[in-house]
Amino acid sequence: MTEKQIEKIKLAIKKNRATLSAEKRKFGGFFDNSGRRYYISDLYMKIADYKGAITYKKWFDKNFPDDIGDSLLSLNWSIAYFELGKIAEAKIYTIDTAFQNIYLHDLLIGKEVKRIGMYEHGHDMLDVAKSIIKDYKKIVTQTYLEWLTVFMDTDEYKEPINKYIELSKLLKDENDKDKWIELLDQISELEDRNKNIKK
Repeated sequence: MTEKQIEKIKLAIKKNRATLSAEKRKFGGFFDNSGRRYYISDLYMKIADYKGAITYKKWFDKNFPDDIGDSLLSLNWSIAYFELGKIAEAKIYTIDTAFQNIYLHDLLIGKEVKRIGMYEHGHDMLDVAKSIIKDYKKIVTQTYLEWLTVFMDTDEYKEPINKYIELSKLLKDENDKDKWIELLDQISELEDRNKNIKK
């Protein structure tokens, strides 16, 4: 990437952040139907500004505390934390990425992926992962991929992910409303427990 391209992306970051700030000043909150808040994190990653990405994450968390994010946002955070040497945080958001899209990591490291018969929250997660993987292979660093490959083979990664798959499989075939809600609650607890590891 040329210096001119980098400067263009930095300008886009500045403009998009200014637009969000102006929206809050004018309306007292954010509407952001276009997903600008997600796009900004992608821009930081395109220029490998990991410190800027995490500084933005802190602003994001403060201003969108109820936003559950998506797999790409979690992947951005995990890579940025890893590249800054914050491995505990990188692990949290790597696991969160898998909760958001169970197929993404295997595709990133070049593993053969087969569809899992599980509940997918209204989206075809495998198709989504395949549609974005090419762009994300341009952003993911080789050192992160090497670390990810090793981390994915640990119990620290496998235990919560296998539990998530187990619960999601049960959820897919559950017709009893109360049991279905109970399974959803268990998945939410699993996700929250991961996010609160360092707290």
